[in-house]
Amino acid sequence: MKAFLLPQHRPDPGALLIFATGTLLCLGLVMVASASMDVAQAQFANPFYFFQRHLVYVCIGLLVAFLVWQLPLAMLERLSIHALMLSLLCLVLVLVPHVGRRINGSIRWLGIGPLTVQPSELAKLASVLYLSGYLVRRQDEIRETWSGLIKALMVLGVAGFLLMMEPDFGATIVIMLTAAGMLWLAGTGRKQTVASGLFLMGAGVILAFSRSYRVQRMIAYIHPWDHPFDQGYQLTQSLIAFGRGGWTGLGLGNSVQKLFYLPEAHTDFVFAVFAEEFGLVGVTLVVLVFLTLVLSGLYIGYAAEKKGQLFGAYLAYGLSVLIGVQTAMNLGVTAGALPTKGLTLPLVSYGGSSLLVELVMMALILRVHRETQTQPGKST
Repeated sequence: MKAFLLPQHRPDPGALLIFATGTLLCLGLVMVASASMDVAQAQFANPFYFFQRHLVYVCIGLLVAFLVWQLPLAMLERLSIHALMLSLLCLVLVLVPHVGRRINGSIRWLGIGPLTVQPSELAKLASVLYLSGYLVRRQDEIRETWSGLIKALMVLGVAGFLLMMEPDFGATIVIMLTAAGMLWLAGTGRKQTVASGLFLMGAGVILAFSRSYRVQRMIAYIHPWDHPFDQGYQLTQSLIAFGRGGWTGLGLGNSVQKLFYLPEAHTDFVFAVFAEEFGLVGVTLVVLVFLTLVLSGLYIGYAAEKKGQLFGAYLAYGLSVLIGVQTAMNLGVTAGALPTKGLTLPLVSYGGSSLLVELVMMALILRVHRETQTQPGKST
């Protein structure tokens, strides 16, 4: 047993990350096809409409991820502030009339010809890049003073404000929780960590009750069966899917809830369809795959930190935490443990912008792993 735990016998975290990513991509292709065939047939007279588009997104995402994987971390560190500025510009543009596109009551998309881009996905990645560079530049200030923490939160607060103008409450929460996790992993003082955590919790509560529709979602979340045909409709249909799945599920393609009962069955609520078709056994296996992905990324960050490659360490930490937070929130929403939010399941749900950015995140973590293995360590 001790021999197995020695470094030379441990599985390579990069290989585990690739395995987990590939597994989730394949699962996403299967589940997008399964969850969307009837809707696609009704809307476009092509049962594979969403599957074909999703397959194209996967291929483009893999190509972009491969190109990003070639970029040195030193270059990314220099460009981190520019990436944040670009993402903030996109968040501003999406609010400009006749520029941003309104879908389902929210203005979250920019139209580029026939394509739509969701700037909030870019903001997630850019926020982690910026904060990784900031933690390197202001390492002592972050750990020893309040000013370093306040400056970081103020910059990210601008992104949060713009996201709330769309509104996109889910993306705002993901960014803020990711930032809190990165600050804690970077060694922020205990007082600063507790204070920032309390501040973020308080801000989240205030935002949650600042709009009537969010209050209605909270009520529907607490008592979904009291509102089964209005505010609680999506959640009750998702819970029915989980209940029908039982231990081993109904089998691939046999979901009933995807037949025009469960809205967004191939996007935000694809995991509910998966739970219905594969049951508790399948749900457990997928959760383990996500856990493997997140822990592999965190281990890659830890290895980089041990070698003194701090930007790569914080980048791997941040991206791993972000994927973990968004996964937990999506699973929590579909299972009724959290109020409904518009968040996709990473690497699985249908969506062009989100899938592309998530594959870029995986490529960046693998780049950290590559440089940790090939470059000499730095003194800390």
